[in-house]
Amino acid sequence: MIRFTLFGVQVSIHPTLWITLALLGGGCAVSQVADVLAVCLFIIAGFVCLLAHEMGHALTSRAMGGGHPEVHLAWLGGDCVNETARLTRMQGVLMTAAGPLASLLVGVVAAAVLGLYVGSMGLGFFLARHFVFGVVPTELLEGYPAMAILFFLFLIEVSFWWTILNLLPVFPLDGGQIMHGLMRSPRQMHTISLVAAVTLLLMFISLGMWLVAVLMGALAYLNYRMRENTPY
Repeated sequence: MIRFTLFGVQVSIHPTLWITLALLGGGCAVSQVADVLAVCLFIIAGFVCLLAHEMGHALTSRAMGGGHPEVHLAWLGGDCVNETARLTRMQGVLMTAAGPLASLLVGVVAAAVLGLYVGSMGLGFFLARHFVFGVVPTELLEGYPAMAILFFLFLIEVSFWWTILNLLPVFPLDGGQIMHGLMRSPRQMHTISLVAAVTLLLMFISLGMWLVAVLMGALAYLNYRMRENTPY
C-alpha cells in the first residue's frame, strides 16, 4: 500500500490499481522497449485521472459538509469516504458530480497543453478527438517526440472514457449515485440501474469489451439483489 496526504486528504493506493492499469494499457502485448514505456505512460495517465476524480469528490464534500475525507484507489477505480460530512441531498448530488467533472477537466487541460505543445490548439483538439475513438493521423505528428505526445493523448483518452463510464445510470457508479440522490424511490432507482446494466452488458459483450462487460454483470447482479431487498 502507498499512503500520502494531498490537500489535507488521506490517500491510499492498493497494488491492484497498478496491475489493472497495466492490463488496460496493453501490458499483455509488450514486445519491445517502446511498448513498456507506453504502458508506463498509460499507468501514470490513468493514475492522474483516477486521483483527480476522487479528489473532486473529496474536496467538494469537505467544502460543503466539512469532515475528513479519505480517498482509496484500487482495482479499476477508487472510493471517497467522508463519513463525518454533513451534506444535504442536493449537496450530495453536487459532490458526486464533482468527481466526473474533475476527471474531465484533466482531459481538457491535457488537450489544451497538447495544442500548445504542437503549436496549434485546433490540431491539439483534433488529435484528442481522433485518439479517443482510436484513430490518429500519424503523419501529423512527424517531428514531435512520440512518447511526449502519447502521454497527453493517454490523459485525454482515460479522462474521457472514465468520465463516460462513471456517468452511466448504474448504481453505485456516479451516474447511479446522482440518480439515487434525485429520485424518491430507491426500488425504482435500482430497477433502472438493473435494466441499464443488463443492456450495457450485452452491448459490451458484442463489442468484445470483456473487462467492462464483467463489471456490468457484477453491477447488474448487485442492483438485482438490492432491488429485491428494497420495499419501495
